[in-house]
Amino acid sequence: MIDQLLGNWVCWVILLTSLVCYQQLMLQFFQYKHTNETTDQQLCSVLISALPLLGLLGTIIGLLQCFAEMATGNIVGDTLSGGIANALLTTQLGLVCAIPAWLLQAYLHSAQAIQKAHSNKQGEHYASAP
Repeated sequence: MIDQLLGNWVCWVILLTSLVCYQQLMLQFFQYKHTNETTDQQLCSVLISALPLLGLLGTIIGLLQCFAEMATGNIVGDTLSGGIANALLTTQLGLVCAIPAWLLQAYLHSAQAIQKAHSNKQGEHYASAP
């Protein structure tokens, strides 16, 4: 499996995108914890959304390679099943990287919304005080 990961350029793109995405999420998390400030999360949202699509791209590329080999007639069962498994690996990797990032981002959105509502409530309290 490690050989499949290392030999597939789409897996490298998914891993590098995940690295940037998780770095952005961690920066947002620590910034929120220490300053209670919100930051622009659009880049992170785009990267998270791209991860499963990159996995799908890898699957399509792998399946097209398998079908091209089948068209030549020089393919045996082991090679075909290995090619399909290799193709599906990118989809799995994209989803495995994207799902925890979606969950972490949802937590950050929720925590920031609660903090903002709490701040607004305190501001109204002080504004209405005599």
